[in-house]
Amino acid sequence: MDFSRQNSLFYPIIKCFIIGLIATLPNKLFAQKDFYIPKALIIPLHDEPKQLFMSVGWGGGLDLNLSYAVTNKFAVFGSATVNDGNRSGSSLMGDKYTVNKNDYVLKTGIGYFSKIDNRLFGLFEAYIGTAITKVDNFWYFKNFQEEADYTDAKYKSIFGQVNLGKRKGKIEYAIGLRLNYSNYSDLNFFNSHPNLRYIRTTYQNLHGLSADPAVSFSYNLNKIRFNAQAGLAFPLSISSALKTDTHTTYDGSTPIITEVVSNERLSLGALIGRLSVQYSLNFAGRKK
Repeated sequence: MDFSRQNSLFYPIIKCFIIGLIATLPNKLFAQKDFYIPKALIIPLHDEPKQLFMSVGWGGGLDLNLSYAVTNKFAVFGSATVNDGNRSGSSLMGDKYTVNKNDYVLKTGIGYFSKIDNRLFGLFEAYIGTAITKVDNFWYFKNFQEEADYTDAKYKSIFGQVNLGKRKGKIEYAIGLRLNYSNYSDLNFFNSHPNLRYIRTTYQNLHGLSADPAVSFSYNLNKIRFNAQAGLAFPLSISSALKTDTHTTYDGSTPIITEVVSNERLSLGALIGRLSVQYSLNFAGRKK
């Protein structure tokens, strides 16, 4: 039995699996009241013109990424992520909850790529782009179904990023760093209680800048690429947002409304992860 050959096959698969476990952490840790949901970095690693990369994956929702090298230096990309439906899970304290999500993220942009003379990283990419994000979900703990929390948020982002990567046989690895600025047009939280108490919290003028480092690892089989990515959106700024709490209670059928206005400092941070399968086409005619 050729153990060295077996190790050369299973080691990259195990590595993808480990990074994949990290990639699932955003759903475990931040599934309850997400209002900032950055998606995985775009890391196609183009190295010649007329390459088309198409990938389907999961990273906080089902996503589709497309990337095309228009010339031998410039590429365009687009991606869409949809997270729709019910999901059950456990909080960090072990309490069971149910989340109903209706989120989406749309991204597009352009970039530059080039081969570089470096022992660890032979490929360089730089991208700029924009994104639109909508968050619409509600959740409740299974032992307290009469009480529900709702999140409604919309924000636009602009970003720039750089990637360094290398292909070596069937193995491909990369690191990336994205600077992402997001500006909210809507951010609302709603909370309903069984004792006819209703709370709405609204934030205005919320925006923030984050640095998003990530690592990516792929295993290639001809034109198919299995990829795992894990990273972190680290807040670089803290925004002072105008917060309005509206409390509604009922005296019989008469509503009693109380508003409390304050300023609250918020930062935008989250974990980032994605597992995907990519298919590659080369219209230049050279076999990959």
